[in-house]
Amino acid sequence: MNISSIIIKTLAKDLESCAKNLSKINGVEIALKEDSTIIAVIEAENVNEEVKLLKEIESTNGVISASMHYSYFEDELKDEISNMSKDLPKVLNDENIPLKNIRYTGSVDYMMKNK
Repeated sequence: MNISSIIIKTLAKDLESCAKNLSKINGVEIALKEDSTIIAVIEAENVNEEVKLLKEIESTNGVISASMHYSYFEDELKDEISNMSKDLPKVLNDENIPLKNIRYTGSVDYMMKNK
């Protein structure tokens, strides 16, 4: 699942009608509207669907510009977490090792003392 925020520019006089039209698009939620700016949150199954939603937003009556500001890719995050845990030292993944037996050796102070 992809969740992204879109910053949308419109004329101040068109703000309400534009926000109303955007909120009718499936997968689009209006998070904020002020002056001539609308911030929408979109939810899509994948990047292709996300791009389709962005294009639909861009073509909505009253929209001057729409740009993606932030994207969160749930599946990619899960993959990254999985890959990170594979790279961790065994001691950090072993619940049977007491915390007192784990030593942090990444500090400059530790490195200088053990030089």
